[in-house]
Amino acid sequence: MSNERYDQNQTTRTQLVTFRLGREHYGIPVGKVKEIIRPMEACPIPGMAGPVEGVINLRGEIIPVLRIHLVLGSRETEEDSSSRKQRVIILESGEGRFGIVVDEVRDVVKIEDEEIKSSPGVSSDHKCEEAILGIAQVGDRMIICLDPRKLVSESLDIENLASV
Repeated sequence: MSNERYDQNQTTRTQLVTFRLGREHYGIPVGKVKEIIRPMEACPIPGMAGPVEGVINLRGEIIPVLRIHLVLGSRETEEDSSSRKQRVIILESGEGRFGIVVDEVRDVVKIEDEEIKSSPGVSSDHKCEEAILGIAQVGDRMIICLDPRKLVSESLDIENLASV
């Protein structure tokens, strides 16, 4: 079998870090995730509203932290916000690092690119329309695949946020 034929038959796989917000499951490409930490108390930033919880000092680096529940329209319950499973996923974007608060980090899954189907029914005025890459069925879970940079830029000015 020639190399050309082998390359044509090869499928592309994506690895996603999966997490839960409320009852919904989401995934972010592994390459965008720098680390996952336990929540730290965030220092509020005067004048920043919406999903910005504040900033944290992570080993000398100031990192903005967002509660993306608000951006994605997911309800955050008192139980979720006080859960021992809650984590902050530190992500890398072209402009810098930022953290997102999630209710629970689930696992890392590998899926074929063709398994990610386009997202139906997102209205064009929804804040996160561009951030949703698609939806994949993994076992008994539907995972909404996100582009973290677009998720933040859809709701905030990411260049100003990353330069905090």
